Amino acid sequence: MQELDIKQESYFPQNFKFFGIILIIGAILAISSADSVTIVRGITSLVLLLIGILILSARYGLKINIDQRTYTVYTLLLGFKVGTPEKFDCIEKFYINQVTEKAQLSTRTGAKYDIKSSVYKAFFRVDTGEKIHLDTDKKEKKLAERLEQYKLIVSSIYRPVDQ
Repeated sequence: MQELDIKQESYFPQNFKFFGIILIIGAILAISSADSVTIVRGITSLVLLLIGILILSARYGLKINIDQRTYTVYTLLLGFKVGTPEKFDCIEKFYINQVTEKAQLSTRTGAKYDIKSSVYKAFFRVDTGEKIHLDTDKKEKKLAERLEQYKLIVSSIYRPVDQ
């Protein structure tokens, strides 16, 4: 069974990841600091630990099953891939777009700052007309190199169409 499995961007933004680290540290300290661990403290610490790990490890992904001609856009949650496979006959086109991502930060005084950054996103289009996000990188050249590798892997179902 031939598959292409790409782990994409993180599900949560950076500031949430920082919160996840704090939850993990807090859970570990709660268990290790007490002389005796009560059931309530143990369960609470375990829940906080799992939430922290979830926040740190959750990410988007894409799996293309070449033999069955399906793709699955999934979310990776605690090691489990959650998503529904979609059928297609062939991949018609690969392309890269430059995208500007914006985020807004606020200080404790209420001042707001916009942060903009450019990234490159690779997409592919299947015969059903769906456009699916494939990969992302800050450098177009690196993304183009990976895109060529992806094309080689799925070459048996890639039928280029000019449009």
